Amino acid sequence: MGIVIRQSTKSVFLTYLGIGIGVINTLWLLPYALTEEQLGLYRTIISAAVLFSTVAALGSANIPNRFFFYFKDFKNRHNGILFFIIMLACIGFLVFTLFFLQFRYLFVSAFIKNAPLILNYYFPLIFFTFILLFINIFEAYNIIQQNPVIPIFSREVLTRVFLSASLLLYLFCKFEYYYFILILIGGYGIVLLVLIFYTKTQAYLFIKPNLLIFKSPLVKEIFIFTGLVSIGNISGIIITNIDSLMLSAYTGFRNNGIYSIAFFIAAFIAVPKRALSQVLIPMVSEANRNDDKNKLNELYKKSSITQLIIGGLLFLLICVNIENVYKLIPNGSVYSQGKWVVFILGLGYMFDMITGINQEIVGTSKYYKIDLLFYPFLGLIAIGANMFLIPRYNMTGAAIATALTIFLFNTIRFFFLLLVFKIQPFSFNTLKVLLIFVLIIIINFFIPEIRNHFVYEIILRSFVLTFIFISLVLFLKISEDISSIFHKLKFR
Repeated sequence: MGIVIRQSTKSVFLTYLGIGIGVINTLWLLPYALTEEQLGLYRTIISAAVLFSTVAALGSANIPNRFFFYFKDFKNRHNGILFFIIMLACIGFLVFTLFFLQFRYLFVSAFIKNAPLILNYYFPLIFFTFILLFINIFEAYNIIQQNPVIPIFSREVLTRVFLSASLLLYLFCKFEYYYFILILIGGYGIVLLVLIFYTKTQAYLFIKPNLLIFKSPLVKEIFIFTGLVSIGNISGIIITNIDSLMLSAYTGFRNNGIYSIAFFIAAFIAVPKRALSQVLIPMVSEANRNDDKNKLNELYKKSSITQLIIGGLLFLLICVNIENVYKLIPNGSVYSQGKWVVFILGLGYMFDMITGINQEIVGTSKYYKIDLLFYPFLGLIAIGANMFLIPRYNMTGAAIATALTIFLFNTIRFFFLLLVFKIQPFSFNTLKVLLIFVLIIIINFFIPEIRNHFVYEIILRSFVLTFIFISLVLFLKISEDISSIFHKLKFR
C-alpha cells in the first residue's frame, strides 16, 4: 500500500487545495457575484453539460479502466488503444449533436415554463459537452497509467481557479452574464489542453491510427462493454444530476441556486472517496484481472475504514458548525434554507463512503455487466423520486431522492460483493469509529457558544473536536494507513 499512501497523500492534498478554492468560490464569490437565479442557472448548465458529455461518450472514457492492461505495450504505442477511444468518442459526439439539434423541442419544453433562460445557452452547451467529454477521456487514460496527480490537479484545482477568475472578471468588468458563461467554458477548454500537453510530455500520446486494433479478439467485447457501460453511465449521471435539472424545471433557478450551495457543502464530505478511488482504480483493475481476491479484500476494507474516518470527521464538523457556516455566506439568511439538504445528502454520502470502493471492484471485474443492469432501474427510481418529492417538498425532496438512490445503489453492490466475491468492507474497527462519532457528538454539547464571534466559534469547535477525534483514532490504531502517514509526518 506504499504507493497508495504516497499518491493518495498527493491526491488528497490537491483535492483539498481545490476544495479550499471551491469553498471560496461557492460560499463567497458565487453568492456575492451572482443572484440566486444566476447561481441556479450556472449550476443547471454544469449539470446539463455533464449529462450530455456522458451520453455522447458512448462509454469510451471507461475503456482504459477495463481494457488498458490487455493492450499495454509502450514499444507498440499501446497497440492503438488511445486512437480507438478517441475515434469512438468522436462518433458518439457527432451522433449526440445531430440528435440534440434535431429534437431541440424536447429540451425547450422541459425548461420553457419555469427556467427559460437556459435556452439562450443551447449552442454553448454543445461546445461545453465536447470539452467535458475529452477531459474525462484524458483523465482516465492518465490515471490508469498510475499518473493521477496532474488529472486531479486539472479537475480539482485548475477548473476552480478559472471559475474564480471568471467571477472576478464578471464582478469588476460588469459584462453580461452570457459572456461569464462563455469565459467559464473557455477555462474548461484550457484544462483539456493542459491534459493533452501533459499526456504528450509523458510520451504516451499515441493518437496515430492503428487499424490493427480492430483485429484484436477483444474488440467485440469492448463494443459490448461500451454499450452496456453507456447505459450505466447515463443512468449514473441521471442519478447524480437529475435533482438539479428537475429542481430548475419544476421550481425555477432560485431554488436550485440555494440547493447548489447546500449540495456543495455536503459534497465536501465525499472528497476523500473520489481522491482515494482514483489512486486505487489501477490496482483494483489489475487485481481483478489476476483474480486476486485477497488483494481485493484488503483494498476493500482499507478503503472503507479510511473513507469512514476522514469523511465522518468532515460530516461531524459540518453538522456542528452548520449555523455558523451559513453566516459566512453573503445573503446567508436566504441560503440557510438549505440546511436540511446538507444533512440529508451528508447521510447519503456517508453511507457511500462506509461501503468502500464497491463500484471500482465490481466495475472492473468480469461481473460488470450484472452491475450495469441495476443502473437503468435506479435511474428510473431517481427520476420518479424527484418527480414525486420535488413538487411536495421542494429542495428537501430533491435531497431525499438523491440520498435514497445512493443508499439503494450501495446496498445492492454490498450484497453482490458479499455473495459473489465473499468479501465485505466492515470490521471491528468500523464499530470503533462509529462509537467515536457518538462520543464526539456528546462532547460537542459541552463546548460553549461564543456569541457574536461565529468565526472564532467555528475554529475553536473544529479544533477541539478534530484533536479528540484524531487522537482516539491513533490511540486505538484503527487505520494502518492513517497511522503510517501520521508517524511519517511526525518523523519528518
